[in-house]
Amino acid sequence: MACLALIVQRLYQSYSAENLNSVKEIFNFYNSLLILLTVLLLFLNWGIEVFKWQLFTKPVEIISFKKAWQSVWMGVCIGNLTPGRLGEFAGRVLFFKPEHRAKATTLHFVSGIVQLVVTIIMGCGGLLCFSSMINESYFATILIAEGLLLLVFTVLLWRVNKIIVWLRKTNFLKKYDFTHLEIERPMLLKMLFLSTLRYIVFAFQFYLLLAACGVQGNLYHIAGAITITYLLLSTIPMISFIEVAIRAFVVVLLFGGLGSNDWKLSVAATLLWLINIVIPSVVGYVFLVRNKFTFGKKQKI
Repeated sequence: MACLALIVQRLYQSYSAENLNSVKEIFNFYNSLLILLTVLLLFLNWGIEVFKWQLFTKPVEIISFKKAWQSVWMGVCIGNLTPGRLGEFAGRVLFFKPEHRAKATTLHFVSGIVQLVVTIIMGCGGLLCFSSMINESYFATILIAEGLLLLVFTVLLWRVNKIIVWLRKTNFLKKYDFTHLEIERPMLLKMLFLSTLRYIVFAFQFYLLLAACGVQGNLYHIAGAITITYLLLSTIPMISFIEVAIRAFVVVLLFGGLGSNDWKLSVAATLLWLINIVIPSVVGYVFLVRNKFTFGKKQKI
């Protein structure tokens, strides 16, 4: 809520007819083409994620690419209702047989950690790009914190099978079936590659929207700011009704000095949210209501 109040205050203070007219410039012919390209890249962005999900869950249960796509977008829909999208797994596992859902849930969280590792690595690179612009004490603290977080996630992935064995012994999870669930390291490397590829796609989407909003400057700094933006957005717990405000505030904070006003930057953040989150959520909701799902043992798909 604090981010919502701050972004509203900044927009109110910078309100002028000139700034309002500059927003209209975003939708001229050339910029509209950039926005259209961003929308088209939505399918590549999520297509890679769907392929990752289909590939990663193949040892547990083979599902078609179509079902995998519906599974992923239903996850986005349900995830938007929970802080940090922690509930996303509930939508993703619905297409799996009940006896396989515990395993699919585990794979979902492992896949999320792999994507987060890529985001942290890229974000740390972005921090290095901005090292000269950040207070030295803050820079060292942030970099150390992110480095420790990266180390923890790397150890988790490296020892993931032992952790799964340990979790299976806990009283809470004993009733679930995790038999024969083993994640091979070559598969983790494939997931890491696909996660990096997907990161490049959605970073490029952001760059196109920033270009449409008139952000100019050193490409090195723009790329660094993009990676820091995603780093912050991936570590701030968000729920749907305030997410756009948080995104707008982070974007304005990081790109405010790169040749575009707060209004245009807020539009860029909102467009990115609409394209990559809202569209999949709406379509995911359609998938959800068109299918009859239950978490019971007699689920038929």
